Amino acid sequence: MSSPIFRRLSMHHKNRPFRIVILGQNGVGKSALTVRFLTQRYIGDYAPDLENTYTYSKCLDGETVTMEIRDTAAQVENNRLEANIKWADAFVLVYSITDRCSFNECSRLKVLINSYAKSKKPNSQNSSSLPMVLVGNKSDRTHDRMISTAEGREKAYEMNCAAFYEISVREERDSASGIFLNLYKSYKRPGRRSGRSELQQRLSCPPSLQFTPELTDSERAKIPLRRRKALYTIS
Repeated sequence: MSSPIFRRLSMHHKNRPFRIVILGQNGVGKSALTVRFLTQRYIGDYAPDLENTYTYSKCLDGETVTMEIRDTAAQVENNRLEANIKWADAFVLVYSITDRCSFNECSRLKVLINSYAKSKKPNSQNSSSLPMVLVGNKSDRTHDRMISTAEGREKAYEMNCAAFYEISVREERDSASGIFLNLYKSYKRPGRRSGRSELQQRLSCPPSLQFTPELTDSERAKIPLRRRKALYTIS
């Protein structure tokens, strides 16, 4: 029979919430994405300097899963960003397909995640062990598009993301749910960083998200040769 203290520790570990941090520039739709997932409603206007943490519970495969989702403001203070990264179990990086600066910001955030996550687990050889997904929002604004779907997919591949999504939080009611629930499944999947072939399979989304998991020949031809070689060297 286990002692009371071991039972308490076991229960604490079992009941620990799954912590997700949403990162990206202001105005890309981080809060709208969060609220769409929590309530299925769309609200367009939010205070850009507010940070909120929400709790959400759902039964998945017979297990009650509790999530803590932290919707961040764009953070100039690196110490605050570092604290949020160290707090998280997984990340959602959001950009707007109409804003290249927000797209480039995701690359910077990935570097910081690697750095801070490694300091969180200094003995770990793989600082990318925490799963993340890349989300391109505002796909309904086709006439304002600056980032192609192929470019977003390539970026997700380069950053070793668990999945890539291109969505419209405004227009699509169920897309947010798929992002968060699939992120949890990726976190729970054994050996979730086991090479490029598995990553290619994970870079797929439900058909409702209108995502094509592989580059077409014409899309790949548009990628400079140097970038195409990089795609094949990522382990």
